[in-house]
Amino acid sequence: MTPFRYRRRIQEFNEAFTRQVASDLQRRRDEIISPRNAQKFSHGRMWKTKPTDHGDDAGEMQAQSFELLSRFDDVVNHDLAKFVEARNHLVDGLMAQFQASLYQTISKSTEKSGNTVVVGPGQSPAEAFLAALEMIEFGIDENGEVSLPQFHMGREGIEKTIADLEAQGPEFTERVEQVKAEKSELARQRESERLAKFPPPWEGDSL
Repeated sequence: MTPFRYRRRIQEFNEAFTRQVASDLQRRRDEIISPRNAQKFSHGRMWKTKPTDHGDDAGEMQAQSFELLSRFDDVVNHDLAKFVEARNHLVDGLMAQFQASLYQTISKSTEKSGNTVVVGPGQSPAEAFLAALEMIEFGIDENGEVSLPQFHMGREGIEKTIADLEAQGPEFTERVEQVKAEKSELARQRESERLAKFPPPWEGDSL
């Protein structure tokens, strides 16, 4: 038996609260992963993908949960600001789990392929940045433009890396631009070879 009188309003509130949380989570996820690279499943927990040399061909959904506490006094006092705080707290907690799961998955994949860079003694963050850039393959987006890689770090790491990059001389900057140009050209060549495998478009396709 619910202690509240308006049961219908309870359901409406829960549905509205859930929609707001889902919307906030979607917006936060879009900041990390492009919506174009996201897929949704209507049922099931497992999926199959094309096997690769360093990746698995099967995956499984990972459950995420977060505990949220609503204090009785806040409800009795009609402190509506607490609902907003609770929603933000819930989104932050779920996003932290999502990010941890995402980076753990990427870490496992790169460890399998050996495509990793370790900052050794005496090596600067700028040197590690350049080494990572030399190992990465650039892609081509849906508009045919070169898609540059993204670098994800913690706040302290990114501040240290940016400061070290800005302290480098013109030779280092020239080397970075050279690597970007070479990688971009290789990406265009791969895309051209991929497109060449398909028959030319029929004239009627553009109508």
